[in-house]
Amino acid sequence: MLDWLKQAYQTLPERYGNALLFNSLTGLRPKEACESIKIIQSDIDEYLIKDTMFLEHFRFPDIFIRRTKNAYISIVSEKILDIAKQANKVTYTSVKLAIKRREVEMNMNYCRKIFATFLRSEGVEQEVIDLLQGRIPKNIFVRHYYKPDIGSFNRIREMLNELYTVIIQ
Repeated sequence: MLDWLKQAYQTLPERYGNALLFNSLTGLRPKEACESIKIIQSDIDEYLIKDTMFLEHFRFPDIFIRRTKNAYISIVSEKILDIAKQANKVTYTSVKLAIKRREVEMNMNYCRKIFATFLRSEGVEQEVIDLLQGRIPKNIFVRHYYKPDIGSFNRIREMLNELYTVIIQ
């Protein structure tokens, strides 16, 4: 999976490669990652909480909150935000077409798997990974979910910087 991502990142024009990179560093579904990039470029003040460096997806329920797929937050850093800003005017369809034109196999769902596999191998609890990837039903998240301390999220942010380095090498 990582080999595919590295090949696609190097083969594609920068903005499409950055969309794949952003997708891998947030763990969102491919369409959600592209929508997130659009929001970062247009309405970042309402989307990003600067104190904690969280993207609050729940502020855009039409895009991120659905019956079974609910992305609430993503942990980001300045580097991840810069990557999203460089992925100018990218949509899921445009990424698919760019990949097809370069004759690279379309495996954008690998980005999500790379995110989860990397964090799990670094010792992050499965529940936290599920939260970040939007696999927690709304009622459980709101009423019953244990909130990890901010320190664990800072540790995850450092891990994402390591993942960035692994992908770019």
